[in-house]
Amino acid sequence: MHSSRLSHTTQCVLSPHDEPLDLLCRKFNVAKVTLPPGSPIPSTIDMRVIKDAHVPSHVLAVFDTQESERGPSFQPIIVPIRADLYTKDFRKTIIPQSPPGTPYPVPHWISNLGGQYVTLPVVPTLVPHASSIPLLFLFALGLERRSQLLYCRLLPSEVIEEFPAFPAMAQSMARICADDQLLSYIRFNQGLWKNILALGPRDTEFTRVVQTAWSATIEARYIRQHGAVARTPNI
Repeated sequence: MHSSRLSHTTQCVLSPHDEPLDLLCRKFNVAKVTLPPGSPIPSTIDMRVIKDAHVPSHVLAVFDTQESERGPSFQPIIVPIRADLYTKDFRKTIIPQSPPGTPYPVPHWISNLGGQYVTLPVVPTLVPHASSIPLLFLFALGLERRSQLLYCRLLPSEVIEEFPAFPAMAQSMARICADDQLLSYIRFNQGLWKNILALGPRDTEFTRVVQTAWSATIEARYIRQHGAVARTPNI
């Protein structure tokens, strides 16, 4: 069992620099890369190195759309990852094992681009919910310890203050959220929870926090729809 890397918080202050994919790239010392919409997924990607330190071993081209359903706007999320960290902290294997003797990617200078780049193999990765993968990796890999960055993505600040009192969380969320806001939380929290079930992070405290948030979210929907009091969660 992995020990917790999270501490509870009631703070909910996010800055533009706290976008999960940007944070994840900075943790791996590379600049974010975006593929043009509708372009094929390449076999390798050059990522600019922003700091002479540990760099990723792979890139995951993350998407949640089946091939038959993709249109001209298809655009996977380019997520840097280190295979050794992923293998240690997740149960589900998604990164192919490199052949024996394969060298670890090393940054190199590209003169016409005026900087250091690292060439990384790309692993196309189908997941239940693509947009929550960067947040999942940040916390399940132990790269981010500011727990407010997790809580504030999952719940409104007034609901965080009630955590982990489930009935109070659900009642508060049903009371304060507009319909579109509640729907947004439902979609994101459900997607993150499905990713957890699919990939199997080993951090049990992180999993418990997300499970509690997801359960409070669906209970808030029930309360909103039926005008009921919060039920005991079946988790």
